[in-house]
Amino acid sequence: MKKWIIAVVIVAIAVLVFLNVKKSKGQAVDVQTEMVKRHTVEEKVSASGRVQPVTRVSISANVAGEIVAIHVREGQNVKKGQLLAQLDKVRYEASLNSAKATFSSTKVALDRAEKELARAKALFKGNNLSQSDLDRVISEYESIKGNLAQAEANLKQAEDNLQKTTIIAPINGTVIQLRKEAGEIALGSQFQADIIMVVADLTKMEVEVDVNENDVVRVGINDAVDIEIDAIPDTTFKGKVTEIAHMAQSTGLGTQESVTQFKVVVEMLEIPEKIRPGMSATVEILTNKAENTLAVPIQSVTVRSWENVYKNGKNTSSDQDGVVPDTKKDKKRSEMVEVVFRVESDTVSAIPVKIGLSSQDLFQILSGLNDSDIIVVGNHKVLSRELQTGMRVKIESPDEGKKAKKKSKS
Repeated sequence: MKKWIIAVVIVAIAVLVFLNVKKSKGQAVDVQTEMVKRHTVEEKVSASGRVQPVTRVSISANVAGEIVAIHVREGQNVKKGQLLAQLDKVRYEASLNSAKATFSSTKVALDRAEKELARAKALFKGNNLSQSDLDRVISEYESIKGNLAQAEANLKQAEDNLQKTTIIAPINGTVIQLRKEAGEIALGSQFQADIIMVVADLTKMEVEVDVNENDVVRVGINDAVDIEIDAIPDTTFKGKVTEIAHMAQSTGLGTQESVTQFKVVVEMLEIPEKIRPGMSATVEILTNKAENTLAVPIQSVTVRSWENVYKNGKNTSSDQDGVVPDTKKDKKRSEMVEVVFRVESDTVSAIPVKIGLSSQDLFQILSGLNDSDIIVVGNHKVLSRELQTGMRVKIESPDEGKKAKKKSKS
């Protein structure tokens, strides 16, 4: 009894499938088509970041003191060696004078000790001085000699400290930021910078961007780059990749929002007048390019199962293109195959294709299609789900396609 019921169900399903196939083959499906042509396909990596100067120097004091004067304003151009700011130097002048006095007195003491040593050696030679007395004179001489070396070092340090109270420009550039004003205290730590101002060379700019780990492997040094700056719309500037980080920067580790990125530096080959450090920018890095190559719109490529294309569809037209899977080696009979639907008279065939480079709107076709083939490019619903090999199609005119798009939007 159960076997009889199962047999009836199988027959019913087979009849429904047959009727649906017959219906689909009998009714023409509206599609939009294009002719396969040759294009230039550019593969690019997009990333965003900020504009910054190639050379940027944060200027801080190496000695502590009150800022008595700042001789520049923000935005002012400065030359290397130009006076930028002056710290209070009274204490450091006093230290220098003290160091000079100590050095002078120690030098006099050393001269006297040298004469004493010479006399002691003469007396010792004539047996008029004991060995212990000679050793004492030599020890005093060496001690004073060491004191002179220390006094000389202290003098140099005092001179250096006094010199550091006068802050000068280390490069030619522009003061892009002032962080302190006259009357404030500069801490003068050598281990933690207390920045007074920032000077940058604005004639050479770069964009530092974060590139996803899946894309950075395609980026190379000297790759050409198109740069768009948010503050300067409708304008693209040229650049090139100069640095690619070897160490990743990860955020959100251990969570679903985990992102791994690499810093990439792009040198700007064109510097607009209105550019400012810190502006937001978007770059497109040209990683590969194919000229005069067969290409199709991205939306024309869809996927079908292996059996659907090669067995059920009985598609033998693609055998000549050398892209049919080897049935002896391919054990995954249900795996998905990338196909393009080619129009043949009033029906379509699913043609397996091998894809090369991809741009924003094109796929390079390495095999499967020829020049002047007519392929289906829309609509999306029919192309992605319903269309099968052998289906009858009706090609929409351009006007009908526009009307359909307007209707779907409304």
